[in-house]
Amino acid sequence: MFIYKGSCHCGLVRFEVRKGKPIDTLIECNCSICTKKGILHTPVEDDEMIILSGEDGLALYQFGTKVARYTFCPRCGCSAFHRTRGRPRGYSVNARCLDDLDELLANNKVWFANGRDHPLDRNSDQLERLPMPYRAHVGELPKGVIEK
Repeated sequence: MFIYKGSCHCGLVRFEVRKGKPIDTLIECNCSICTKKGILHTPVEDDEMIILSGEDGLALYQFGTKVARYTFCPRCGCSAFHRTRGRPRGYSVNARCLDDLDELLANNKVWFANGRDHPLDRNSDQLERLPMPYRAHVGELPKGVIEK
């Protein structure tokens, strides 16, 4: 079992990600909210996420289709995790809020996703990735990120 501890900046919101294998997917999205918040996504299933403290006090921001649930700490404003439009029953954890960020960056590729042209804005079921030179690395794409 691989356990990753994380929190918001002030520590009010604390959580753990418990996975059967190491985190191997980090995604940088260019949509408006991810760009402005500086989110580095790592997908996490519901049963892998344990919110230790602060869940009751999380603030919520929604826009557009109001499917995604962008939660953040009301005290420091940090966005440690949220529920996306593409995975409303899973979490997208902001890897920048994990204590092991340096190790994750050293051991994983960072992929770039074209969130500005999100498929749910076009009635599509595919998530496109940005073409070269926007990719951080060359190699196999994570599941759910396809070639256009």
